[in-house]
Amino acid sequence: MTQSPQGPDPSERMCPSTPVANATVFLGMITPAGRVAYVTPALPAEVAVDAAAEAGGPVEGRYRLAGPCVTSRCGFWTGEHCGLGERLVSSYAETVGPPEIDLPRCAIRRTCRWYGEQGPAACAACAHVVTDAR
Repeated sequence: MTQSPQGPDPSERMCPSTPVANATVFLGMITPAGRVAYVTPALPAEVAVDAAAEAGGPVEGRYRLAGPCVTSRCGFWTGEHCGLGERLVSSYAETVGPPEIDLPRCAIRRTCRWYGEQGPAACAACAHVVTDAR
């Protein structure tokens, strides 16, 4: 993997909110309060898929999954960066205010597209995202 001064090559970034079809990492569980309880160290996405199969219901409604960023094959890709990450950070700042600096433990932060583009503010917003795979 090619490393730049700011981390991994941007073409090798991970999407922290991917549907099960593209998932490679089990990022976290959705709590009853609608927040992500992150899983560290990284676990394969199959762990969440298997658990959801036993419990029933859509995987993405119970678990947050991560996978390789598909850039131009994603509806949120602007041509240069992830528009969803940008919108989440902006919306979170408008609603809640400046993010706390205390970052949660995250298995993909080093390669995360949102963190790589938006910095620590992405982590505060990320904890509130539930992937809608409809």
